[in-house]
Amino acid sequence: MKKILLIIFILGFSAVLVDHFSTAIFESEAVLDNNQLVSSSGSNLDIKLNEIMPDPAGDDNAPMPNGEWVELYNQGSWPVDVNGWWLYDAIDSHELLIAASNVSGGSTIISSGGFLVVYRNGDGDFSLNDSAAGDTGRLFNGPIASGILIDSYNYINPINNWVFARIPDGSGLWVASSTPTPGGPNV
Repeated sequence: MKKILLIIFILGFSAVLVDHFSTAIFESEAVLDNNQLVSSSGSNLDIKLNEIMPDPAGDDNAPMPNGEWVELYNQGSWPVDVNGWWLYDAIDSHELLIAASNVSGGSTIISSGGFLVVYRNGDGDFSLNDSAAGDTGRLFNGPIASGILIDSYNYINPINNWVFARIPDGSGLWVASSTPTPGGPNV
């Protein structure tokens, strides 16, 4: 078994399943780190926008855990690493790179059935409008020019310190909720 893992590490295992529109929908990667297998595999389509805080109490771009945030949910059976994915509002030049420095817990790997909160954390151009006109939150698996739109949500009439949340997580209808649950199941 150790020989197989070493071969995977040396050769670098990567598989991509492509649908009939030539869109990468499954990625698998295995890495040996300190003699431990660390894997990131699953479908990009398993990752969903799950909860959006467009109008927090206080500064919108405050350092985490305050300010605006977007929660992602992995509805798949395998962990998915979203490092290098991007969040956009309705304007293509308003982006937020997903990286260890602006997520809860410092890791961009979302376990099966897991949540990841991405904070604006002082970013100057990504901004979820808190006016009655609302905005759009969009998730791409890379920069907008080369990435694929994974999920999006349009909202209107945000209320201060309320969220827009999917109930049940990942697949339900979006509702306005006075109970933010960053990093946990929506209620």
